[in-house]
Amino acid sequence: MVLAPEDFGINALSAFVVSLLTVLTSFGVDMALIQRRDTDASFYDTAWTIRFLQTASVALILWLFAGTVAEYFNDERLVGVLRVLALGVLISGLENIGVVSFRKELEFNKHFWFMVSPKLVSFIATLVLALWLRNYWALILGILINRVVAVVLSYIVHPHRPWFTVASFRELWSFSQWMLLRNIGMFLRKEVDTFFVAQSMGTEKVGLYSVPKQIAQLPTTEIIWPMAGALFPGYAKIADDSVRIGLAFQRVLSTIALIALPSGVGLAIVAEPLVEVVFGERWLPTIPVLQWMSLYGSILTISSCVQAPLIAMGYIRRVSLLIWVQLLIVVPAIIYAASTGSLALVAKTQLASAIILLPVFFFAIRSTGIVKWSSFGSAIWRPALATGLMALALYMVPDRVTSDSRVELVALPVLGGFVFVVTNTVLWILSGKPDGGERAILQTLSSRLRWAAKLLNGSNSQAN
Repeated sequence: MVLAPEDFGINALSAFVVSLLTVLTSFGVDMALIQRRDTDASFYDTAWTIRFLQTASVALILWLFAGTVAEYFNDERLVGVLRVLALGVLISGLENIGVVSFRKELEFNKHFWFMVSPKLVSFIATLVLALWLRNYWALILGILINRVVAVVLSYIVHPHRPWFTVASFRELWSFSQWMLLRNIGMFLRKEVDTFFVAQSMGTEKVGLYSVPKQIAQLPTTEIIWPMAGALFPGYAKIADDSVRIGLAFQRVLSTIALIALPSGVGLAIVAEPLVEVVFGERWLPTIPVLQWMSLYGSILTISSCVQAPLIAMGYIRRVSLLIWVQLLIVVPAIIYAASTGSLALVAKTQLASAIILLPVFFFAIRSTGIVKWSSFGSAIWRPALATGLMALALYMVPDRVTSDSRVELVALPVLGGFVFVVTNTVLWILSGKPDGGERAILQTLSSRLRWAAKLLNGSNSQAN
């Protein structure tokens, strides 16, 4: 691997500081715009003004206190890094607020391409910079490029042109104050382990912890959370119909379980060959971290899916309280685990806390009356059983077949995916093909195939 664990550690520490300051001033104005039905240009411009003031404040604080942060973490390199990231934060505040309407109006194709394009450009740029610079600056400049591309693209894809106003501040604040509390709690829950690892073990250990953590959460951050963000506007439109929103939640829970459980368990099983082949010998200590964090990510994803319907129905206070209660339980355990110096123990603690708190999240949405306790089992049992059989099948593969890490990295995911798909499909058919994640995925695949067929037929017609 071109970059060392210490390079990723610097990136993780700087990202932590930037995210902390950002979330402390984040009012969730985009969620407020989506949740409200009566929004006009003044609401959008007020939201843009609030967000710009937020990012400008964060950028100023980062620039002024970069030295203090570097001194706290005992790493002078953070001074320059944080000041470059401060510029990126300021630039991001200029993003066109009009793109929020893509989610509000359920224009998911536009929203998808707007989200993916900057990531793709910055990913390619980061690879090129890593090969050239061979240090942490490749990661930092990649973040800056992402911010610039996103801002420029936002004005290309949407005609709205925001301007400064606070005309609708009072209306937005009634919702945003609770979103602020929720966002702070969400951030602390997500990053508390990284902070205490940094405090107890140093920059290199942060890199060895943060990279497998990011990999383990890829199914969540790149598939599930974007899916949840896209679903929130749909929930908001049916929030007054308890039957429809209950059925929608069950279908979403089933779909998320179909993705999160096999991907989390599968990633844990292939963690060793993945690290050996992709990262190399320096990263071998991260194998147990990746294994435990993969399992943690799958459970966390399932528990997190209750938030969108609760917020859409107006239970933002309940969501905020739920997150902060979770945080109060988790933090002491993380502090102890980090103090032992064991990265694996920190990851195990995260998994244990997610399992213990899963019923609490389910109770939070069960208490609204839109679902029954049996609804959770109905949505999850098929992918859970299929995932267990997949894991059993992979562990039964003879050692001689998996003696080569490269072969193992290819063969195990293929075999595991085959076993899971076949097993889950059989269970679904035997259950009478109930409405759920399986039907949702089949419908999505069917629509994509029809679109591809039309595109192919159109190309053939033009050729003839």
